[in-house]
Amino acid sequence: MGLGDLFNKKKQSAQGSNDDEIISVIDELFSNAEYEKIIQKTEEIPSDKWSNELWFRRIDALNRLSRFKEAKKEISLLSKRCSEPKEDARLFNSMGYILDHTDCELKAVECFYKAQGFDPDLEGLKDAIDSSMERADQNLSEAKNTLEKLFSEISDLIGNAGEQNKINEDSAFSYISMIQASFIPYGIGIEIPLDKLFFKCDDADKPKMKSLLKEQYGITDIGSLQKWFGDNRVAPEIDSIKSAIERKLEPPFEKMSPSERVHVKATMMVIQHLGDLVPEAGAGAWDYCNVLALARMAFACDLLSNTEFMQTALFFTDECKNKFSSWDEFTRSAVVGGFYNIMCFDTQYDIKAATLFANAAGSLCKKNYPKVTWIV
Repeated sequence: MGLGDLFNKKKQSAQGSNDDEIISVIDELFSNAEYEKIIQKTEEIPSDKWSNELWFRRIDALNRLSRFKEAKKEISLLSKRCSEPKEDARLFNSMGYILDHTDCELKAVECFYKAQGFDPDLEGLKDAIDSSMERADQNLSEAKNTLEKLFSEISDLIGNAGEQNKINEDSAFSYISMIQASFIPYGIGIEIPLDKLFFKCDDADKPKMKSLLKEQYGITDIGSLQKWFGDNRVAPEIDSIKSAIERKLEPPFEKMSPSERVHVKATMMVIQHLGDLVPEAGAGAWDYCNVLALARMAFACDLLSNTEFMQTALFFTDECKNKFSSWDEFTRSAVVGGFYNIMCFDTQYDIKAATLFANAAGSLCKKNYPKVTWIV
């Protein structure tokens, strides 16, 4: 007898929502790891007749088959029918499973925490959280190994460089802004040349640049650029949590939302693994990379005047000179800051994406910084 026959039998017997016989068949298939058969069997019943319980079993089978795109779609559809806390917990648990198996372990932990909030007794949650955190810890260890090797190569290249060209105060910020000036406009097909201090976009490109700055960063003039910098710095957040760790203060996790809890834990993990790579001045170089790159872009499309542009450039060049003593220090600060930004903000706890970005940024530094002396 197929599930369609069982469904018709159930209907004829006026059993209502009692689909124990159907679930029993599914559970037996699950115990034998026959996940493809589960998918086939559930499709013997019209989808608009599936009970929530049957739907959860189908999602579990899709997850075990690593058919995560389909499972995500099913979770989205089922969520519209779920109203009980225990069902919400199962939805977040299922999504956590997907994230954990697609290299987003800390995103998975956030989902598991949310599931815990709906149903603290849901089986396996603690083990799932511990497993995801363990894998995140391992990925951060691998990220550290990657960056240590990269920083060593950069340091050697800078130290062994021959007669280096000197850069003056006015042109130094071109190099300081290099990482983000190379990456940010890439998506709209515009290149900011490193060697052109007063670069201006072609008239055809200026509207695209203005649109990018306004829509993604809220920048339309010097005031909004300054506000963006004030609101989006990563260094103060890292410094705050690092200070709390040094003072052995325990974060009030029980008062935090799942997102806040994972964010603080992610920051603590980055500091634990990568903190000794950052110079004493901290991760502020990443913030300076960003604001100078955005200033160059704003000037290139006429949002900043010559005076505003140069005042911004000179101010942040002085900040870099005061805080860092070499390209070696600046590189470590900028790359670790970029790693943290990508992991905790742009892609939300995706360690491997952050590692790839940091490696690309570091490689850019390795290619360019040995060519010039530090700010003189």
